[in-house]
Amino acid sequence: MNSPARDLIERAYWAAVEEVDPLVAVLEAIDTFDSYALFDGKRVEISTGVVVVAIGKAAVTMAQGAAQALGDRITRGIAITKDGHAGSVALDRFEIHEASHPIPDERGVAATRRAIELVEQADPDAVVLCLISGGGSALFEAPRPPVTLADLARVTDLMLRAGASIGELNQVRRPLSLVKGGGLLTAIGNRPVVTLILSDVLGNDLATIASGPTVPAQDAPGGALAQLERFGLLEKAPQSVIEVLSHRSEGRQARPEVFISAVVADNRDAVHGVRVLLESEGLAERAVWIDAEGEAAEMGRKWAEECLRCSPEVGALVGGGEMTVTVTGDGIGGRNTEFALAAAMRLHEAGDTDWVIASLATDGQDGPTGVAGAILSAVDIDRMRELGYDLERVLVENDSLRPIEAVGGEFNTGPTGTNANDLYLAVRRTAVQPPDTV
Repeated sequence: MNSPARDLIERAYWAAVEEVDPLVAVLEAIDTFDSYALFDGKRVEISTGVVVVAIGKAAVTMAQGAAQALGDRITRGIAITKDGHAGSVALDRFEIHEASHPIPDERGVAATRRAIELVEQADPDAVVLCLISGGGSALFEAPRPPVTLADLARVTDLMLRAGASIGELNQVRRPLSLVKGGGLLTAIGNRPVVTLILSDVLGNDLATIASGPTVPAQDAPGGALAQLERFGLLEKAPQSVIEVLSHRSEGRQARPEVFISAVVADNRDAVHGVRVLLESEGLAERAVWIDAEGEAAEMGRKWAEECLRCSPEVGALVGGGEMTVTVTGDGIGGRNTEFALAAAMRLHEAGDTDWVIASLATDGQDGPTGVAGAILSAVDIDRMRELGYDLERVLVENDSLRPIEAVGGEFNTGPTGTNANDLYLAVRRTAVQPPDTV
């Protein structure tokens, strides 16, 4: 149901997406001159051409930014993105590939091989510009023998279902791959390499974003096995995975002489976009969380508590982060729908119908749900229960999407072309509409 509070939340969301527009972020990070360019303010000679490798959910829009900035200085390019994220975009001198996410598939492996070929065939002095965004870990893949693609898919699925964070998951995936943890540098050799990154990792650890294909990483010995043990997966993981993790010693990949890495946009920028919009609307707002992590339902309840103890003069709360879900059921739901439902349930328990809360993915993809997340209030909880939903059981079964859709609480954006984690919002009805219409 539309309301002034929901309308404001939706406009704040799109302000955040605009703030982390990959095309603009890349364009602003590159200044081009006759024979050289400044990448994040650092000079690199480009007279022998630039080869572009773009991977992740924002690969196509980042590639568009590079194409606008560099023009015909780009000799070849490839963009590898998630199904449905390429749209109808066509770029001169670029190949565009779609593949599966979050579980890798053969299309991603084939596209990765093609990217390696383009780099290896480039002029020895050509600049390799890597454009990295979230989702790259699944989309850019070359399994390390004897690990197979099916083995990688299996261990990825096991860890996601166990509630592993992106950092924990990537610590396991890096040594299982020929291109992660700086592995792409083998193909790049001593060519100058510039990596521009749209971060979907809280804290911007460059080795974690897309598993750091151009970031030499040295994980602690036994760290990947320790993660599998922590999640109780040692007996469930494929034997090839255990074999590689047990015997592989992580060496640090050599860096080329010219090596530049820069984050061009992240979750904090998205939160900033929300705050600017709310301030322009005259709302007294407060940023509550930055880089928040945790179990989605538990953190949803904590978000509601932030609302309940908020001083009356504050009209909106803002946060950023990304939660995880430990899967215990076989329903349909994502981290954001589960967060929003748990938060609304806590507000209902407290009898507070003033706050409208939201948990939304900036990429428009909340796990398997097909929506960005949800916008709910305590009033929606009454409607769900009137429709016969046992909401406590819904949370146990990870089936949050069904009751949310039943009351129109979902927020469906489709792929946004960017990926900078999630946003948490709360707006008081009484702050955006007259009391007699609440």
